[in-house]
Amino acid sequence: MEQESLAPLIEFIGKKFDQVDQRFGAIDRRFEEVATKGEVRAQQAETRRHFDVVAEGLRGQMQLLVEGVATLDEKLNRFREEVAGEFKEMKSMVRISYAELDRRIQELEGNYAALNERVGRLEARIA
Repeated sequence: MEQESLAPLIEFIGKKFDQVDQRFGAIDRRFEEVATKGEVRAQQAETRRHFDVVAEGLRGQMQLLVEGVATLDEKLNRFREEVAGEFKEMKSMVRISYAELDRRIQELEGNYAALNERVGRLEARIA
């Protein structure tokens, strides 16, 4: 693009910047009027008091949250200990049951072997 074709765009942008400058000037004048009346300082003080109240409330809520998390952590630890104890007890019971079942199976296998031997002898006598 050449300088001549950009001229309308540059003029348009210049006008817009002038309008923005005028708006900033008006805002500056209004701010100065309000500041001279002391309203800004009063609003700042009120905002500060409000912030302090809100911050104190948040501190209290955070303390409650911390206490709640600590209580929950204690409950979780107790639950873990309880489950670990129950799991240990269950393992012990399974171990005992397994030993009893193993003993019974061995007894049955022994009886089966003895019966099988007797049947073999009886068949040998009959034959």
